Amino acid sequence: MKIIQEYIIDQTIEVGNGFEWRGTGKEPQWNNPKSIKAYDHIERHHGPQLKLENFRGRIASTNTNQGQWLNTQDWVEVERFIPKYYGQYIVDFQRPIGRVYHTDGTVIENVTRAFIIRKKDGTLKTAYPILNTDDL
Repeated sequence: MKIIQEYIIDQTIEVGNGFEWRGTGKEPQWNNPKSIKAYDHIERHHGPQLKLENFRGRIASTNTNQGQWLNTQDWVEVERFIPKYYGQYIVDFQRPIGRVYHTDGTVIENVTRAFIIRKKDGTLKTAYPILNTDDL
């Protein structure tokens, strides 16, 4: 895995798996890809269980390309890999991790990159496969 781009918003406090939990309530189950606290948006909107119809509906409502993960463990792996700071990252897994559904109806398979936003508490606000920065 390789970081292609990063924008660290706050480098004063380390957050995420392996660091003091700074959010509310119980700490997330970082190693569980179904952890609602850590990865809910990702699974609900970009998970491998979703069907083409889900993405068509999301594309229609957002008018943006949508990425889909092939394997839930990949978002756990990327949480461990990216810097432990509140910010935005683009990571190249250097292997296929997903597909991207484009607004024009085309689908690109075997995408290797993902866009990730880590929140102030360390959880992931979003993470999804992208072909390039046009998919953001």
